[in-house]
Amino acid sequence: MSHTRIHITRFTAAALLMLGSPGVQAGDFLFQLDNDKVVDTDRHYTNGVRIAYTMTDPLKLVARANQIVAKSLLFQDGGDLRTSWVLGQDMYTPEDVDTYTPDPLDRPYAGWLYGGLSGQQEDGPRQDTYELNVGIIGPSAKAGQTQNSIHRAINVSISRGWRSQIGHEIGIQGTRMLKLRSEPFDIWGLDTTKYDFIGHGTAQLGNVRTGAALGGTVRIGGNLGEDFGPVYGIFALPHKRPKCLTWSVYLGGEARAVARDVFLDGNSFKNSPDVKKVPYVLEGRTGFTVHVPSDGKFGITGARFSLNMVQRSREFVDQNKADRYGSVQVTLNF
Repeated sequence: MSHTRIHITRFTAAALLMLGSPGVQAGDFLFQLDNDKVVDTDRHYTNGVRIAYTMTDPLKLVARANQIVAKSLLFQDGGDLRTSWVLGQDMYTPEDVDTYTPDPLDRPYAGWLYGGLSGQQEDGPRQDTYELNVGIIGPSAKAGQTQNSIHRAINVSISRGWRSQIGHEIGIQGTRMLKLRSEPFDIWGLDTTKYDFIGHGTAQLGNVRTGAALGGTVRIGGNLGEDFGPVYGIFALPHKRPKCLTWSVYLGGEARAVARDVFLDGNSFKNSPDVKKVPYVLEGRTGFTVHVPSDGKFGITGARFSLNMVQRSREFVDQNKADRYGSVQVTLNF
């Protein structure tokens, strides 16, 4: 069993214990899967898995730490601050995965296994999120074992160059994301269908990634005020249970400035495979979301499903074409 599976099993077991404990509210859970196989590719950012859990009533120590961090980041007073645990694994491969000696001009093999703590505040049309992740980069992230185990299970050829991946390094990553949502506008005179615009900005600091991004999303849907739309990158958290059925289709994009990316630049303090990165990256995203409230049957008070298709411009100089992948996110409210 891989290191990732052990962590996910423990996480799931803890969640089930909380669900089964009398007098304890479990909170909200999110599962996210990013994969490029849905667009018939198998390269670069090839897979990402993320689990997040928002605590209904966090431990006093965690809640206090969250408040201190939020105040230091100038979060607005008056908004509810939600605390989430996150656990994830990302994997990166070159385009040619059949050779034991990867092309030095192609993206290096790399894996990243991380856990972290997030705080998110919603105050009217503003959503503010921070996240601090700590994890391991390199062979101990078990990305190669995870990928090839899945490939064997589905009878797909394995990736042969994982022994040449970026080396061990402790990864620390801080992320801050701010979203501002417009008022919904009428469309075709319909009361149930409107459109809005969400602008967002993201800043990252750490030896994993350092950079900033700006972007926006146009949505058409119903009850748009219950939701803040898609997340760019891999920073999704569980959404709160909506008051009523919420749905949207959307189209958006962002421009990203990249000062450092360990998965392109290589290890911070030792020689490792690397490529010359492109310092500016564009990303487009389209998809749909449905969030349905429930009467609490089986303890579930709401369920949200989101499907995204992502197109990303070249991230390193010798990359011959843009990348695409699909992203699925499921939130369960308890």
